[in-house]
Amino acid sequence: MAHVLLVDDDADIIEIYRTVLEQSGHKVAAAYSAQQAWDAMEKAVPEVLVLDVMMEEFDAGFRLAHDVAIRYPNLPILLLTAVHDYMSDAWQFDKDKDKGWLPVHRFLEKPVSPEQLLAAIKDALAGAASKS
Repeated sequence: MAHVLLVDDDADIIEIYRTVLEQSGHKVAAAYSAQQAWDAMEKAVPEVLVLDVMMEEFDAGFRLAHDVAIRYPNLPILLLTAVHDYMSDAWQFDKDKDKGWLPVHRFLEKPVSPEQLLAAIKDALAGAASKS
């Protein structure tokens, strides 16, 4: 299966998703901040990056996604967030329309079920394979 890097400042979320992914055969690395994510990617670039939006700063995930997409343009990024708890429901992520300013494969609203996460990772991997 795939090497997945989970990035979230919530240790409980990391452990839940790590368990789900490892039970499905994925190799999982974890980071609890943007800097830890960079450190992890220096050691081994993942096949999929699963990233929270609000971490040490409210926009840390957006900034990390932007910078990672520049450095690793073929790395699928999944953004997980509870941003709709703080914003209007009027905004919905459109992968094709919004890719220029938010270079991610998919935007997933927390809470993300194990099935949703696994399906999103499978889809991201399929998309990455079709680009190579």
